[in-house]
Amino acid sequence: MNISFKKLITAAAALCGTVFLSGCAIQYGDGLLALPSLPAEHIELQSQINKVLETGAVSAAAESGANRQSIQQVDLDGDSKNEYIAFFRDLDGNYLIKAYRKNKDDYEEIGSAEAVGLTLHSIYYPVSSVTGEKSLAVCWGIDESNNYGMTVYTFAAQGMEKVLSVQYSGILVGDFNGDSKDELCFAVKDQSGGQLSLRVYEAQGNTYVLESETPLCNEARSISQMTLGRFDESRNAVFLDSVSYGGGFVTDVITYGADGKLHNLTRHRDSGSGIATWRSVEVFCKDIDNDGILEVPKASSMMSALYPDEKSKLAWVRFNEKGNAVRRMYTYHMPSDDWYFLWPDSWDDRVVVQMNRYSRLVKTSFFVLPDSYSINDLPAAGEENTILTLYIFSGDNQQAYLSTYEATEILRKDGLLYAYSLGDAHGKYALTDEEVLAAFKTIETEWTLEAYGG
Repeated sequence: MNISFKKLITAAAALCGTVFLSGCAIQYGDGLLALPSLPAEHIELQSQINKVLETGAVSAAAESGANRQSIQQVDLDGDSKNEYIAFFRDLDGNYLIKAYRKNKDDYEEIGSAEAVGLTLHSIYYPVSSVTGEKSLAVCWGIDESNNYGMTVYTFAAQGMEKVLSVQYSGILVGDFNGDSKDELCFAVKDQSGGQLSLRVYEAQGNTYVLESETPLCNEARSISQMTLGRFDESRNAVFLDSVSYGGGFVTDVITYGADGKLHNLTRHRDSGSGIATWRSVEVFCKDIDNDGILEVPKASSMMSALYPDEKSKLAWVRFNEKGNAVRRMYTYHMPSDDWYFLWPDSWDDRVVVQMNRYSRLVKTSFFVLPDSYSINDLPAAGEENTILTLYIFSGDNQQAYLSTYEATEILRKDGLLYAYSLGDAHGKYALTDEEVLAAFKTIETEWTLEAYGG
């Protein structure tokens, strides 16, 4: 087939945003990106793309998520051969989705759909059968108030069929119940009362049906993060970290009960409260002890009224199937400064924390309270009662600060110097250099599958 040089450049520009990666279910390659001589196996596909572009439409790419390309290769029918999904926006601002399959030396259109949305937010390909067939799930920005909706399409002989449309506050796609198919897990809000709930849809035949729904705790105001992980040695749960009414954060842990229905392990059966997971700092569930099971952080210090920096001391707990919490460890978390410290087992409630912030220095002191003291004259960190001081130095004179405070460097990150010095407190509270280095952790940014907003 002869294609003019102008059309080749047009096609190449349309495909320029396409990035092809390697994965188990969705495989991408860089064949569609080669310039200026495009691979022959894609020329017919580009011809199909050009037909759409010549109508005045432009290529469209998702603004977030793992699948942001305007053209994507996906094995939709589980036959180990990729189909091609292309996204466009027409002259009226509406979105157009086209699906193609290679047929010998040509590409045939196997489905198309039109949709209206303010933005193309993110794209998923949930596994909808045990033989590996996939659906197309597209998340749309509905308005400028960060409201989102998902439209799910399945593929059949008659083409693309819209089988589900849901407006949501949070979304998670994954094999929740262990049936080798992906469930669609939505956090949805009741528009009249504002109550959030988790709604789970499962694939049945060529459609999706509502499997179960359960409310989140009363405190949950908006979703911050949704995570699919294990809550015990063998069973999955969806962990929903939310901003709480009145401030702070709470977590709902939802799993399947013996009756096959969703059960919220952290929502009080009678009151609907989730206060058992409340904390004031923005820290979300994670596998804090690296054993493959997720823990939930909760406020732990009784001293925060006297020492406000104590609010960052957290207990990390697991919830069993009866909703009982079992503590795994304590940490002191400072998400604003990207670090946390594993609270030593030998430290009891007599150890408290004070933080001081200066122009180029953040100083965090861990010290021991005396047996008795007056709340009108609270003890402060001093030479004799301090166990450990952590420093964050910024600016140009970090090495000088290190010498001035007789501190030992821990690490350097993003232009900051993290360091520590050991105090004079001894006995069961004292730490070694090795223990400090093992307990100090930096917080790395963890990107989730669009848990809040598609």
